[in-house]
Amino acid sequence: MKKILLVLTFIMLATLNVHEAQASTDSVIRGNYEFEYEPTKGGVWITKVTPLSDKGIATLIIPAKIEGKKVVKLGGPKDTMDTSWEDDDSNLFGMKWSEDYADLIVPEKVHDRVAKIKTIQIPSTVTKITMNCFNLIPDGKTINIPKGVTRNVEWLIDTKWKKMTISPKNRTYKIVRGCLLTKDGTKMYGFVQKRKKVVIPNTVKEMLTVGGDYNGVFEIVIPKSVKKIENEEMCISVDTKIKVAKGNKNYASKKGCLYNKKKKCVVAVAVLNGVFRIPQGVVYFSAHPRFIGPQAEKLIVPSSVEKMEFLMNLSVGSEFTCVMEGITPPKLDYTGVYNVKNLTVYVPKGCTSIYEQAWKFDSSITVTYIEQE
Repeated sequence: MKKILLVLTFIMLATLNVHEAQASTDSVIRGNYEFEYEPTKGGVWITKVTPLSDKGIATLIIPAKIEGKKVVKLGGPKDTMDTSWEDDDSNLFGMKWSEDYADLIVPEKVHDRVAKIKTIQIPSTVTKITMNCFNLIPDGKTINIPKGVTRNVEWLIDTKWKKMTISPKNRTYKIVRGCLLTKDGTKMYGFVQKRKKVVIPNTVKEMLTVGGDYNGVFEIVIPKSVKKIENEEMCISVDTKIKVAKGNKNYASKKGCLYNKKKKCVVAVAVLNGVFRIPQGVVYFSAHPRFIGPQAEKLIVPSSVEKMEFLMNLSVGSEFTCVMEGITPPKLDYTGVYNVKNLTVYVPKGCTSIYEQAWKFDSSITVTYIEQE
């Protein structure tokens, strides 16, 4: 009798530890997905989602409850709500950059399967997503943002979604014409969709660039309402036309260059046929890699420019040309070497010695000065 009672007790305990279609004590399988989780304040934190098959995964439905507890948070186990991505961090799918190969996302099998997901459905119970929750996933998916998620949605714009919707009850974010905005519409984080042309809403007064991504659009129209572009830089890495509406008192565009009229500095560029021309009147130019667009082979600098920074960032090739139109050399900062090995500088007649004395480059760069007639 005692043996029978022991067996029955064992079976009962085992039953209590088995959840519906559960793979282990900290994971559960729903359909063709495995969800790993841990307890957190207010409910459950899903720390990893793994597609278990190449098929039947077009729609990812994140459960609203696990073990009868609400799912309130999404994101990798080491990811946080407010700090930068670390090398050993992974996103919600356990994906991260390879330590051995550049531009390779691992695990490759998981990345290939995530690419097949078309729709991600987040339940209304979720109130938190970590900073890098959906980082590194391929473009072209549909996703919804519940009303309770009031942080880190701006980091989702690194992916260009087929469609992103935000609950109208969300008090922090909204989307207008493919633009992710603050709820009051006065600040813009960037673009969440790929489009041929985006006319930024005329409610926008400030375009944010910390975490902001303005890629995925072939033409951008900035309204006259925009008074500030954060840090005076934009993230644009492909050919993009930038236009500024008439009446804007702070910004203007000319030959693909967006610049601040008051500060007289370049904000973003478009390289035309390998050439970037800084407009006359600009005083300061920085080729910081966060906002420079397609790489240039030649830079034309007007006499108005007084200071340039990160000049070598303009090119990924070994050869680069600068055409200087001013007799007085601009002050040159941050001339560290990247890919450029041979720099040719065209200067006004009789100005070679002036430029040689003013500009100092790393010894690994061969600099040739040619005087223009």
